[in-house]
Amino acid sequence: MSNLELWALVVGFFLPPALAIVQQAKFSDPVRAAIAFVACALAGAGTAYFQGDLTGRRFVEAGLVVLVAAVSTYHGFWKPVAVAPAIEKATNFGS
Repeated sequence: MSNLELWALVVGFFLPPALAIVQQAKFSDPVRAAIAFVACALAGAGTAYFQGDLTGRRFVEAGLVVLVAAVSTYHGFWKPVAVAPAIEKATNFGS
């Protein structure tokens, strides 16, 4: 496992609580998925940039690792322990 992949996994693990601040319960599932996808792409680009290797291949690699890590840890950890839903509820900016 390369340093880029390791850091992408770490970023993907901690991304769901940060996304929970932005996500709103009133958003439809496609909107929530689009927000998560864009955030993962940006996080992947940032990870590749800070590793000093922001090329097309490394950006895609980091973005996909962040995406898979974020989605799996959201459904497998952050949601079951009620951290992400609690953050979403606390930051709900509307009805």
